[in-house]
Amino acid sequence: MAPTNTSKLLHDSMTVILNTWFTKYDGASRPLYWLLKAQEADISGSDVSAVLSAIADPKVKEDVGALLAMSTEYWADVRYTSLEPVTKLWGTIVNSLRVAAKSDRVTESQQRVFNFSAASVLAFFQASWDRMDVADSLYHLFRAMPAPECQAIAALLNVHVDAVLDEAVMCRIVRLLDHEGPMSPEENRDLAALSNTDLVYATFSGLRGNA
Repeated sequence: MAPTNTSKLLHDSMTVILNTWFTKYDGASRPLYWLLKAQEADISGSDVSAVLSAIADPKVKEDVGALLAMSTEYWADVRYTSLEPVTKLWGTIVNSLRVAAKSDRVTESQQRVFNFSAASVLAFFQASWDRMDVADSLYHLFRAMPAPECQAIAALLNVHVDAVLDEAVMCRIVRLLDHEGPMSPEENRDLAALSNTDLVYATFSGLRGNA
């Protein structure tokens, strides 16, 4: 089946981001980079083993091999069999964000498979911002999707805000958009910490406050 225009945009954008991450943001030292690279190769019909062979650090290579096996098992769940393959690439970003932000929506299996540092996930978005045209296209794509995880990605890809994206800001945005119900004291603190930046407009402040 030929990929849809949306799938092509998601795949091509991921390819550009990964290339930028590798060349400008030390992607070679990050297991998350290599996992995404291996998944991309699998989706494209390329040689996954060649990706693993390109990892110079033996420990990183071992870790990525184990992560790839676990992620393959995770995405083999019957709930995901109807997804277009590229969705799994971005699903890896979603789950890694949730784990890094310590969202209460994280399952045990997600915690085990997608347990990357906040610094690693942030590096992905820094590489995205480096290509503003790519980030902007993805921002508009994810912004139109109502799921909270898509809204979180949109917020983190929004190049039109005057704010510095760091680990704390990234995690606060994910927590604010990922949880449900009235704002908790912790979330109110997160919202207050974002209130002096334009990023506050990327959250659903006010909506959940009145839930």
